[in-house]
Amino acid sequence: MPLVPPVQKAAPAAPAAPAPAEHTAHPEPTPAPKSKKASASRSYAAAEAALNERIRADHIWLSNPVLVRGLGMAPVIGAALDGQRALMLCIASLILVTFTRVLAVAICHLTKNRFRPVVYCYSAALLYIPTYVLLYALFGSDLTLLGIYLPIMVVEPAIVKRMEFSDLEPVRDAFRHGFNNALGMCVVLLIVGCLREWLARGSVFGIQLSRSVLPMASMPAGGFIVLGVVCAIWRALARKHKEYLKTEARGTLAAHPRKEVQDQ
Repeated sequence: MPLVPPVQKAAPAAPAAPAPAEHTAHPEPTPAPKSKKASASRSYAAAEAALNERIRADHIWLSNPVLVRGLGMAPVIGAALDGQRALMLCIASLILVTFTRVLAVAICHLTKNRFRPVVYCYSAALLYIPTYVLLYALFGSDLTLLGIYLPIMVVEPAIVKRMEFSDLEPVRDAFRHGFNNALGMCVVLLIVGCLREWLARGSVFGIQLSRSVLPMASMPAGGFIVLGVVCAIWRALARKHKEYLKTEARGTLAAHPRKEVQDQ
């Protein structure tokens, strides 16, 4: 019987290599574009905030401490009867308003901003002594014409009102803000003093210009009238100028929008 060769089994086929997975690029979700209207609104808000800060910092014209904020009216009405008295009050204001703020802020930095009312009041009282000595050396016995309105400046709201704010400013900013406030008071003192002297006597700093127009201007009642008229005119002009500045700022933003608004 012929021998049948054994049937050899076929070797199992090697498993096929898995096909490489397809790497499908999934684009990252892009953030939704911001609204142009929202960006423009933020631009307008930032511009208005900067403009309001500029207006607030203008202590001579747009934010005058006397005519706009109503501070320091007592010496203007009671003592600024002529140019000479107004000049004496100007020097006193420059020293007291400026350096009281500087000295009080420097002391508050040392005391960690504690005892602010006491620090401000005592700083003004301490600086009043050299102020009086300086004014007496410059004007002599004419200094008595100011009466009680010179010592009362120690508690003048334009000086001590800063103690109401809890934030502590740097000494450099205290000098700048104090000097600007004092300069704003000086402008009003000189305007009202010279105007009252001209209305009551027809002269300015003793120089005769015309005849008397309103003799009552040399009295406190006349001071109220003169200051009221000056304040009304000043505020009307300041309001018009503020509206012009705001209109100009809006027009500038409309004509030259911010870059991010244009890109969107």
